[in-house]
Amino acid sequence: MNEIIQASIIFIVAFTVTFVMVPVAKRIAVKIGAIDYPSNRRLNTKPVPRCGGIALYAGFLAGFSVVFLGEHFFNWNVINLYLISDINYLLLFIGVTFMFTVGLIDDIVQLSALSKLFGQIIAATLVVASGVSIGMVQTVSESGYIDLEWFNFPLTVLYLVVFVNVINLVDGLDGLAAGIIVIVSISFLFLVMQRESSSLAAVCIILIAICLAFLRFNFFPASIFMGDSGSLLLGLLVGIVSIVGIVRTQSLVALLVPLVIAGIPVIDMLFAIIRRRLVKQPVQESDLEHIHHRLLRTGIGQRRTVLVLYLCSIILAASGVVIGYFSGIVRWIIFFVLAAIVFFILWKFGLFRHVLKHYYDNKGRKGPRAPRT
Repeated sequence: MNEIIQASIIFIVAFTVTFVMVPVAKRIAVKIGAIDYPSNRRLNTKPVPRCGGIALYAGFLAGFSVVFLGEHFFNWNVINLYLISDINYLLLFIGVTFMFTVGLIDDIVQLSALSKLFGQIIAATLVVASGVSIGMVQTVSESGYIDLEWFNFPLTVLYLVVFVNVINLVDGLDGLAAGIIVIVSISFLFLVMQRESSSLAAVCIILIAICLAFLRFNFFPASIFMGDSGSLLLGLLVGIVSIVGIVRTQSLVALLVPLVIAGIPVIDMLFAIIRRRLVKQPVQESDLEHIHHRLLRTGIGQRRTVLVLYLCSIILAASGVVIGYFSGIVRWIIFFVLAAIVFFILWKFGLFRHVLKHYYDNKGRKGPRAPRT
């Protein structure tokens, strides 16, 4: 019962602070000129303030302040996994704040892609230096452990940077990124509770609370966007939970569990990279060929598109949780069955069109293959 009360207090405080801070973030965005104006690469039809990440960051700070005060002054029993007992929390906080700052600067002055990536790498490096790392993982047979040694540091930095950009790329429709973070965080909450880690559970609860509060203003039609200050912050926090709470306590295949749970943005990012490379377009350059853009072109509208992607995310997240609960050959069977289903859906959805463009251009035609005019 005490745990439920503590979780409720954390949720209420994080939710309330975020909710109250959204109007403040709007005013700040308007004052500093952080506005998304309509363009050929924007779906909004009127100017919308960015910098919603300010409210999300404030809610994040409030939630963790409650955890800190509860543990040090009200005898809350915050259980830490032995795997995170040696973390330098001050350095971790600096890394998270640095990532938020990089996003906030981009919201204001629009950094170049390389500058933003460099900032992300610095922030991820600070987080890994604080003690958040993959470290070692069980072998495929689960009979022993593989120590990643020198490869551990760069691999963890890469993992975090990828997770940050996965969330950043999917932030293209009103309420999409925040809703997917809620779904992913609920899935992670189930897995970290299985490992009895109160601190990681608190992170998940805070993520759920701040995103739900933000959705009140961000769901279609949005009156504020989270911007890069929000998407980079949320992506990093989700990446940290996935490493400490899942990857470090499971076998090698568990590296795939967080990616399955965050399936929609991960798939979207992979196909964006392939698509842009094939047409010789810079990987960091945006386009209108993401999953949500394709759904929009079917004419179902933004609201229904987001709800469809929520449903897909729930299915993938549930599958990821199931994979996390099993071990051995059963886990591999579930993973490959899921992969086959996802492959079939993507094929029917046409996401392989750019990869197999030569085939699609000549489908139904006879004679020499040539592009359609």
